[in-house]
Amino acid sequence: MTRAVAQLGAHWRYASFRTASEALHFIDRADTRIDLALVDIGLPDISGIEVISQIRSRFPEIPIMVVSVISAERSVLAAIRAGARGYVLKDDSTTIIAEALRQSLQGNYPISPALARYLFKLAGSSERPGDMAELTPKELELLRNLSRGRSYAEAALEMGIALSTVQTHIRNLYRKLDVHSQVQAVTKAQDRGLI
Repeated sequence: MTRAVAQLGAHWRYASFRTASEALHFIDRADTRIDLALVDIGLPDISGIEVISQIRSRFPEIPIMVVSVISAERSVLAAIRAGARGYVLKDDSTTIIAEALRQSLQGNYPISPALARYLFKLAGSSERPGDMAELTPKELELLRNLSRGRSYAEAALEMGIALSTVQTHIRNLYRKLDVHSQVQAVTKAQDRGLI
């Protein structure tokens, strides 16, 4: 569910949407004004990440809070990269969620305690996303193709390169990502938000 909150005079009003399509239609209206957006990542039609990105492009200054059951590392990172300025879990206490909303409206970037642990671990890890920035655009494109279930031959055809070039990219990916299989390479790249 996505919610948009706006203050009109001394009163707050909010709009609630069951699908991302409804929310995107609402933010596209010229008269829409939002002071705070609450977005769930697991929407039934379009990813909440896309909703966050669209809200951020239309309203660059407003706080966008994720309130979701989804705590997967890649979802958290994707939401932050799309423009979320806070992320809490639905099973956090009401007190934590209320405080996060208050903090968000004050310009802070609140995060669920369970997610904070992961982000600190990521920040202190020797395998930060930036450490894999050495992947070339073609290697990233190959990873995306493999993540869609394409074979090496299908990826080569899609990318317009020879099968032997794909095999060279695979060897380089295994070395750079420190993995030993295609599944490990794709999983590690997804976990780090690269694809």
